[in-house]
Amino acid sequence: MPPFVSRKRVSDEDPPAPKRHNATPTVAATVHHHDDGFDSSSTDSSLSDVPEDLQDTLKPDNTNDSDSDSSSSSSESEEVDWEDAFESEPASASATTPMTPSILASDHQHQDLELTLDKNEVHLADIVEGKKAPSKIERQIRLNTHCLHVRFLLYHNALRNAWANDEKLHEILRRKLPPALHKEVKKWRISSGLELPEKPPPPPPSKKSARKGKGKQQSRHRPTERDWTEGSERLEPGQPDMSRGDPIIPLLKVLAAYWKKQFTITAPGLRKQGYRPMVQLEAQIASFHKDEHDPAVHGERVADINEFRQAAERMQGSRDLGAQLFTALLRALGIEARLVASLQPLGFGWTKAETYTPKPTTAVETDPVVGLDSFSSSSSSNSSDAETAPSRGRNNNPKGYDKDLPFPIYWTEAASPITHEIIPVDALVLPNAVATTPELQAAFEPRGAKAEKAKQVISYVIAYSADKTAKDVTTRYLRRRTWPGKTKGYRIPVEKIAIPNRHGKGKAAAAAKTTITYDWARVVLRIYTRSPHTQTPIDALEDTKDLVPKQPDRKPAPDNPPDTLQSLRTSTEFVLERFLRREEALLPSAQPARTFVSGKGLKTKTENVYRRADVVKCQSAESWHKEGRQIQPAQLPLKHVPIRAVTLQRKREVDEYERDHGEKPKQGLYAKYQTEYIIPPPIVDGVIPKNDYGNIDCFVPSMVPAGAAHIPWSGTVRICKKLGIDYAEAVTGFEFGSKMAVPVIQGVVVAAENEELVKDAWRVEDEEKRRKEARKAEARILQTWRKFLFGLRIQQRVREEYGGGEAEGDEVREEVNPFTRRVGGEDGGAAGDGNGHGGGGGGGFLLPGEDGDEASDRGGGFLLPGDDNDEPSGGG
Repeated sequence: MPPFVSRKRVSDEDPPAPKRHNATPTVAATVHHHDDGFDSSSTDSSLSDVPEDLQDTLKPDNTNDSDSDSSSSSSESEEVDWEDAFESEPASASATTPMTPSILASDHQHQDLELTLDKNEVHLADIVEGKKAPSKIERQIRLNTHCLHVRFLLYHNALRNAWANDEKLHEILRRKLPPALHKEVKKWRISSGLELPEKPPPPPPSKKSARKGKGKQQSRHRPTERDWTEGSERLEPGQPDMSRGDPIIPLLKVLAAYWKKQFTITAPGLRKQGYRPMVQLEAQIASFHKDEHDPAVHGERVADINEFRQAAERMQGSRDLGAQLFTALLRALGIEARLVASLQPLGFGWTKAETYTPKPTTAVETDPVVGLDSFSSSSSSNSSDAETAPSRGRNNNPKGYDKDLPFPIYWTEAASPITHEIIPVDALVLPNAVATTPELQAAFEPRGAKAEKAKQVISYVIAYSADKTAKDVTTRYLRRRTWPGKTKGYRIPVEKIAIPNRHGKGKAAAAAKTTITYDWARVVLRIYTRSPHTQTPIDALEDTKDLVPKQPDRKPAPDNPPDTLQSLRTSTEFVLERFLRREEALLPSAQPARTFVSGKGLKTKTENVYRRADVVKCQSAESWHKEGRQIQPAQLPLKHVPIRAVTLQRKREVDEYERDHGEKPKQGLYAKYQTEYIIPPPIVDGVIPKNDYGNIDCFVPSMVPAGAAHIPWSGTVRICKKLGIDYAEAVTGFEFGSKMAVPVIQGVVVAAENEELVKDAWRVEDEEKRRKEARKAEARILQTWRKFLFGLRIQQRVREEYGGGEAEGDEVREEVNPFTRRVGGEDGGAAGDGNGHGGGGGGGFLLPGEDGDEASDRGGGFLLPGDDNDEPSGGG
């Protein structure tokens, strides 16, 4: 018997061995294909596409090799363990399978092996578990994938909805209906007022027959005045009969029961798979293109409308196809029906619901993603389970397709021709086929652990009408019809986009900012939506009733809610003393309204709760002075707070006090009732009182002393000095900047008897100042016009000396300009002859055939007074 330790090593070594053997043939096959012409269809290359979760099932030979290796010496197994741990040396002969090529022994090939083993499966798992956050590009890719998938599903459903209007399809479905259902349809049409009832034949003459028996049998045939007799009939033929409710509801129940009995589910429908690893995704795509189509692997495929008709003839297909054909049946019978699709697109999030979950595999069942032909065993197992399970009537899903989906993906909405109300119908999945109440309609919303395990969600519920239009009816199927509900995280939410305005940035822009609402789903559905002028009574009714979102119910606040710290902090009636601001204080006469207990155990703390009416605003004496008020005598401050040092001088004083006393200085705050207006004493003999800085404080008009007047005009100081009148500059406030307080001075304060004198002198000086400014402006204007006139004179003199009129002057200037003539000569100007030489001596240079004297007479190309230009210039 082998030792226990050795068998433990064997069980530890088996799982990693297939992973190394699966990865290495991929690199080996690539190298041989490019270098040595190795066939890519070999055994190694085919095994490289198999996922890791199937290696134990698909490669039993590796297990045998591992068992044979485990029976070797302990030294060799320890060496293999160390080599596998570090992965720095090639595997030994005992740990290498016959499929491993010898070319992988080099370090260079090991580097290629590491690049090849970059698996997306591990990357997705890390993101889901929170080990690595998705990048911005990955998030954008998922969002675009979600949008693209939604568009594809919308078009797919629009195409199936158009097929449901086919007349040949309607004939097939009507032909398959039994006569009893045709009678029910006729009965519904008569009850709905869509068809007039046939007149019954006249009753035959009745013969009196001897009545036998007594008691109940005799009373059964006794007519009464309250019962309908044989001669009774409808007073208004062709009117709807609502005595037993809407007549379409019994018909829908009968049709749903018929369809559930006749239609057989033989293929899986659409479902949300999640994001697969790239290895499995590539294998599935390759299997779809190369292998024979298998509905269990690749899903159901209806290539064209002919196959759609054949499915109706056979009464077989997926649950989705059954719901689509049931919609076509209702339309064939004259019922206004919509095809409703609950889209199951790939999401844009990074939760576990968006990650592909492989099916559990057994020894005889493999993953269908690989494309292996092993679904016969699963089908047989499902069928055997279905046979052994207790069944009620006929089983319409013998192979158990989509049994894990507890909610439908497709269903039908039928419109009542009488009430114009929408009635959802699902004939294959839900126990209650006809949903006549909001509670039954909410049963279409995926909820619970089964739906979460099957990745079944509600995001976009779209209803397709017979006129090829579509409508978003998600609100009808939400629980309590409140948004976002279960659509949160699976549907792109409504976004508010800010619109730039003229205010730009800052607080003004934030206050005046306007936003628009952008609904991506509404924009995508715009091409399918019915135009407003073609709205039907059904649309008008459901837009005001079923499709109106409801606001979540808010519980009414109790009359006396318990006190909490947050409630007392935001309360407008009560407050704790610790929540008072720096400039707030309690009145001395304030009485606590109640107490508040916070903390537990030894940390319990009891505080008094006061009324907000007992809280007053407080300021320092300096702040009250800037408002024209002073502290009344014998008033004590309501509270003391640390001094706020703003200016540099005040900061120095605070620091010096803190160094001397070991604490920051404090100042008292006073309420308004503790202050009074500042009334300065009246002036005497026209002398204005001044402070230490030589001015007077006039923060408010009441601070002007009696017998004085404030003149807030600039330049009055100079007037007072000229007139020799006593004055004081008026300080009306302070401006703080650069850690300094700069006083704001506006005008002067003078005696009241000198006010008019100062104002008159100021007006005279202001008028003289205006005249001086007007003279300066006039001088600047005249100087400008003088420049303009000089320029015109110069231009006129140049024209008189060197040219004539406007057009003639331009021509003369062009002719006498040596540079223009030179450029024209080089370019073969019009003044030259056929040889391309310009006229006028070529701009001062000697041309062939000319001598120096002639050139000197011409003055370098310019015309002299009295010289004419009758002779043509030489040009060779």
